[in-house]
Amino acid sequence: MGREHYLIPEAPYADWPSYLAATGGALTRARQTAPEALLATLAASGLRGRGGAGFATAVKWTALANHAATTKYVVMNAAEGEPGTFKDRFLLRKNPYAALEGLLIGAHVIGARAAYIAAKASFTPELARLRAAIAELEAAGLCEGLPIKLVEGPEEYLFGEEKALLNVIEGEGPLPRAPEYPPFEVGLFARPGAPNPCLVSNVETWARVSTIVAHGAASFRALGSGDTTGPLIYTVTGDVARPGVYELPAGITLRKLFNEVAGGPLPGRTFKAALSGVSSGVIPADKFDTPADFGSLQLLGAGLGSAGFMVFDDSASMPRVTQALARFLYVESCYQCSSCKNGLRIASGAIDELFDPRKATPDDPERAVIAVQRAPQGNRCYLPVQGATLIPSLIKRYRAEFDDQVRAPRQPTRQFRVPKLTDYDEASHRFSIDLTQELKRPDWTYDEAPVGAAPEVIAAGSEAAARVAAQAAANAGKAKATIRMELRVPEELAAELRALAERTHTDLAKQMEQALREWVEKKRGS
Repeated sequence: MGREHYLIPEAPYADWPSYLAATGGALTRARQTAPEALLATLAASGLRGRGGAGFATAVKWTALANHAATTKYVVMNAAEGEPGTFKDRFLLRKNPYAALEGLLIGAHVIGARAAYIAAKASFTPELARLRAAIAELEAAGLCEGLPIKLVEGPEEYLFGEEKALLNVIEGEGPLPRAPEYPPFEVGLFARPGAPNPCLVSNVETWARVSTIVAHGAASFRALGSGDTTGPLIYTVTGDVARPGVYELPAGITLRKLFNEVAGGPLPGRTFKAALSGVSSGVIPADKFDTPADFGSLQLLGAGLGSAGFMVFDDSASMPRVTQALARFLYVESCYQCSSCKNGLRIASGAIDELFDPRKATPDDPERAVIAVQRAPQGNRCYLPVQGATLIPSLIKRYRAEFDDQVRAPRQPTRQFRVPKLTDYDEASHRFSIDLTQELKRPDWTYDEAPVGAAPEVIAAGSEAAARVAAQAAANAGKAKATIRMELRVPEELAAELRALAERTHTDLAKQMEQALREWVEKKRGS
């Protein structure tokens, strides 16, 4: 029951006729239906966006349909980059047609002038499938004069942020716009008097629309949970026997997902925790009976995000996990907001000190928490909020491990590297991981890769995984990460800071860190 709403076929659809034969399609029916009726169907389905905060899809569509602007666009965010997630790329490889149908249905509902699809240039298989599928639809006359433009973008994590994604489509860098200008108000190629709003969704969200139109809202809503209706595409990586991408009803418990679907822990191990991307709090193993849907995980102080779970067993060092994730967020911060970059820099540095016998001090964890909690100030995107949520969650929940690390900074610990996934072999349940991420500097340049370095496929818990992690950590330690400070401060204060720097031979960043350290020490002593 409800299999008609599942998107991932056993074997990839070879072409458009194969897709139609298996699913019946939805585009023709949608174009024979009034936009108001389609909006009502979406609302009845309860569909929520398959990423981020899970915003109600019908609400977003209705706002765009009612917008007074004469020029509107639909945009598919295919720049998937959340650590531990591979759902959109897997879907595009096996079934690009459902997402394209959803995109064209959205264009019909809001009256869009053009459609854009933005993906990373490194997504070679996905781009090839999209180009071929678009060509098929155009040849069949199904685009009805609506141009579908495919835009290739950079590797940066922020490329997936919807306002930054619009900048890339316009030929700019992946830098988030001011928060007061969301895409549904100010979209592509906007100018005074012409806001050109955009309907932006990720690949899975667009694809879900096609099955709802084809098979109805009731059968879709019958799947999943009351909070999150329909199926979800989950990615499970880390310390499980069978990592993979799985399409299941929303609301399956984490315990069932990790133990039954993903094969359970590795031999002789038990689960310790899980993370859903790098946007929310940690989920300890004693909470694994929680349904994997938006509302249930939010009540835990965690989140569903893009449903990509990194699972950790009892051999994992949570200080090492925190170190890797803090550095990832610091490196990927764009530095448009100085409090974000500097707060994450201080937090990342404080956690690094835990593993240096010369620098480890009891105030390192607390300095990291304070610094990262002050990162979100006038922020243009959600990244500093991610850090302010994730890092304190890990430190507070596993404080005993951090205290042990301070006492014995030389103790052997299992390295962890952020699972920035580049490929997935369904038959062997193996993911490929981007080895260059650990060479990335905070200014978005890269340290020189070791001679002969090449992408490597690793399996969870394998000796190769440990070896790659150790090599990556060594490479990261060699990177010369320099950041150009561009703080705007009153001239009088700037002069005072310059004078202080000259007297003490200490740069501004060091002064900030020292001031925070002194404040923490004073607080601990009071």
